[in-house]
Amino acid sequence: MTSHRYWLGIFASFLLFSLIFLGQKGGFFSGSESTHHGETGLLLFVIPGALASYLSSKKRILCPLLGALYAVPLCLFIHYFWLTPGYSLWQELAYTISAVFWYTFGAMLYLFIRAVGNALQ
Repeated sequence: MTSHRYWLGIFASFLLFSLIFLGQKGGFFSGSESTHHGETGLLLFVIPGALASYLSSKKRILCPLLGALYAVPLCLFIHYFWLTPGYSLWQELAYTISAVFWYTFGAMLYLFIRAVGNALQ
């Protein structure tokens, strides 16, 4: 069962990261696509990161991180060749690495909330 949940966490992480990334880059989640100011849409990656950590077994940070890292090449490939890229490949890569950071931060935030909940009981 643990091995099954390990792969479930990685697959769920891969799927959630891909959907949020392509949804943002496709313009479904962003309000304006005009200039490169602060990207507050990156905070959307915290929630699926926490969800992927919940779905994982004992490796609650490693599974979301691996799933996000496995999704990065696919997302960049789809974005670069099928969606119209507005920025250079290096800028998109920097955005993607930031998204991986926030995704993993969501997994760590879930572990923190879980540890505080256990400490209060």
